[in-house]
Amino acid sequence: MKQEAVLKLLDELLILDDVFACMVAKKGLEGIVPKKIKINDIDLWRLIRQTTDQMFILIDRFYDYGFDRLYFKLGEYTVIIAPVSRTFSLLVLVRPLANIGLLDIEVENIKRKIKTLAEIK
Repeated sequence: MKQEAVLKLLDELLILDDVFACMVAKKGLEGIVPKKIKINDIDLWRLIRQTTDQMFILIDRFYDYGFDRLYFKLGEYTVIIAPVSRTFSLLVLVRPLANIGLLDIEVENIKRKIKTLAEIK
C-alpha cells in the first residue's frame, strides 16, 4: 500500500469538522495514522489504536457475509470501522452528534480509494 497516498486520503477525512481522528488499521497492530489529529483525549486514541487487532476477529468472521460497517459509541465519541479487506480497515473517530449519513458517504469514498491503492478486489 502506498503510505503517502493513504496519508493524503486520511488528511481529507480530517478536514471534516466532525472527524477527530482516523487511521488505516492493519491486522497485526500496524497501521497508517496521520500526525495531525483533533482529539483531546490522546490516551483514548492510543487505546483504540492498540486494540484494533481485536476487531479483526469480528471482521474475519463476518466478512464473507458482507460486513460493511461497525458503529459504536465510546463516551463522547462515535467510532466507525469500515473494513477495506480482511486485513485492513478504515477506523474513524467522530463527534457524537455528527451526521452519520453524510460521514458514511465520505468514509465509503475514502475506503474505495484505499482499496484501489492497495489493489484489493
